[in-house]
Amino acid sequence: MNFHDDPLRREEVIAQYLLRRLDSETADQFESHYLGCNECFEQLAAADLLGSGLRYIKLQRRDISGVLLFGFAAPAELTCGSRDLEELTQNVLEQKDSRVVIDLSRISRIDSTALGQLLRMHAHLIQNRGALKVLNPSDKVDRLLKLTGIDSVIETYPDERAAMESFSG
Repeated sequence: MNFHDDPLRREEVIAQYLLRRLDSETADQFESHYLGCNECFEQLAAADLLGSGLRYIKLQRRDISGVLLFGFAAPAELTCGSRDLEELTQNVLEQKDSRVVIDLSRISRIDSTALGQLLRMHAHLIQNRGALKVLNPSDKVDRLLKLTGIDSVIETYPDERAAMESFSG
């Protein structure tokens, strides 16, 4: 495998390695090489750091007339151990005396851990004189919210305007 002297080829191999798309033999060869090559090791570390940074900006936050709206810029899964769930939970739990809406329109999958975290966020905001509401869940997520009864605890709205107006009354 000749990738060291060709910067474009090396970049391609690093990208494929980080995405875990290299066959096992090529991955082994690359690992053996980059452990002994500072240049390749530093490029791999920089690419990994950049990729991690780009994943972190998936969660978006907007303040609309005192209501915080959290949503995802790209498709996400709220499941046990997912970075998306951890980041959302951390951001909501940092809020004091806040009204929060979570846009679930880009959530393709949600599990029992995430449902528990939604209830935890709800309880936290209620204790701090706030409220949690969810917005635009997919059909699959909406069915799960109804099946578990969480929709009777956390209000669900079909669109942003309706969710924001619900705080007026």
